[in-house]
Amino acid sequence: MVNKNLRKIAGAVAVAILGALPLSAAAADKYIGGWQKDFPVVKYGVIPVETQSNTVKSMDAFIKLAEKELGVKMELYTASDYSGVMNALIAKQVHLSWLSGFSYCQTRMDSNGGVEPLVAAMEPDGTMGYVSVIVVKAESPYKTVEDLKGKIVARTDPLSGSGYLIPTAAFRAMGKPVDEYFKSPLAGGHPQAVLGVLRGTYDGAFTWTSKDDNIGNLRAMMNKGLLKREQIRVVWTSPTLPSPPVVIRTDLPKAMRADLEKLFTELQNHDMKIAESIAQGRTKGMVPIKHEAYELMCQAAVDERAARKKK
Repeated sequence: MVNKNLRKIAGAVAVAILGALPLSAAAADKYIGGWQKDFPVVKYGVIPVETQSNTVKSMDAFIKLAEKELGVKMELYTASDYSGVMNALIAKQVHLSWLSGFSYCQTRMDSNGGVEPLVAAMEPDGTMGYVSVIVVKAESPYKTVEDLKGKIVARTDPLSGSGYLIPTAAFRAMGKPVDEYFKSPLAGGHPQAVLGVLRGTYDGAFTWTSKDDNIGNLRAMMNKGLLKREQIRVVWTSPTLPSPPVVIRTDLPKAMRADLEKLFTELQNHDMKIAESIAQGRTKGMVPIKHEAYELMCQAAVDERAARKKK
């Protein structure tokens, strides 16, 4: 089942995401409003794809714009790992969060459908999606996955789609369980994984990127001067995965949901740098997205959870 889902995800991404989307109330010229008196503070969570201090810094302009546009106090919520942000959503301590596709699926399962996708980033050419990859140092002798057999290939966080769940499921389906085929410690995060490769701590590492490295950890590290693209080589690429979504609690007022959708989808009209900070890379802008785009990924998450219980 895992193998079938992984093969199907790539073909379903473009259809599910790029199909005709009906205009919502958020497409109106003005915000609906009226919900602010009940929600004077809106909390936005972000999973840790970079350090907490860097996340706060990169989100500063967005927080200020959101407060100006919506007339509320906007607070950023970060945590040291994925589960911290996911649990905050489940416990209703935050209103919306940027998650990976798999962490969205996990959160949806654990909250009994209490969250749904709101928006996701579109690539500069209008396509969507990202991939999990294995990167090695460009100067290393490793050219294929087979070259890395028995070597140290780091994963990131147990709740990361690209850094853990997709690689684990994909390699199990290939008959090459990650924990048996490689030595696979947890790096603690995507930047840490790639930096470990550059420093020689790891022979390879799983991380995420997209077409032309527009969006993802590699782009974020290049933008921060932590990585030069020529320093690494990609030796494995997963099927295309649905773009990481900003998800929102389903118990919030429809007007609030619509206004938040409008805020995100118009970011590029205010300041493209702000849109890129939300997208974690180069983007054409944020677009509305629905749960249907993640159905196959969520089924893979169910299968992965079942596989873990069998161990």
